[in-house]
Formats: sequence, structure tokens, C-alpha cells
Amino acid sequence: MSVAGNELTAPFWEAASRSELVRPVCGGCHRSFFTPKFACPHCGCEKWAYEPSSGRGTVATYSVVHHGPDPRFTTPYVLAVVDISDEGWSLMTNIVGVSPGEIEIGMRVGVEWTEFEGQAMPAFTAEDRTSA
Repeated sequence: MSVAGNELTAPFWEAASRSELVRPVCGGCHRSFFTPKFACPHCGCEKWAYEPSSGRGTVATYSVVHHGPDPRFTTPYVLAVVDISDEGWSLMTNIVGVSPGEIEIGMRVGVEWTEFEGQAMPAFTAEDRTSA
């Protein structure tokens, strides 16, 4: 299964292979958004580009998954929405390196790269535990 799917997402996955987190930024209104779309969801402008992200944010919400979608997923794992509010975007990701019981909404986190089936994936961990 390849996640480096199409023309909209390929640059995201190319950056991920370099352990660089990027997000789409509109050339019209200059706002960030995620997931990539043909046009900015804020103003409709079709001119946007990927720009580097700090990879620092807060846990907006999370869930502990005890039964994965298939055997490739080791459980339990934490699925979360991380709000990168300084940049105006958020993404669904995993929280790693932290016991599920330690995670709290509002917890500061930073990007920490993991691998799934040979593809670098952005995950997040407690900010004081990031390798960056």
C-alpha cells in the first residue's frame, strides 16, 4: 500500500521522506489548510504551495484505539487531532512515546517521525520528548 498517492499529496509525502512537515498555504489569503485541495477552502484561490511547518501544537482531541482496522496496526494506539494553531491548521495523526493515560487535551506536542510500511509518517509526542 503506497500513501504517496496523487499530485496534490505527493509533495507532502516527499517532504515527509526528509522528515520535514509541510502544509498547504494559500497564495491569496495566506491561510494554511489541511488536507490539500485544488482550491483554498477559505477563499477559493487555486494558487497555493506547501510551506514548512514548525511541527509544534496542542492535542485538540484524541481517542485510544484498542482494535485496529487490520493486523498491521499494533494496539493500543492513540489517534489524535493536533492543532498547530500558530499556523492555523490541524491534522489527524498518532501520539507516540507517551502512555495513553498521560495524554490530555491541550497537551503541547511536537512532530516525531515514525515509519509505516516503508513510508515516513508524521506522528506527535509530548513536546519535552521530541528529538528536534
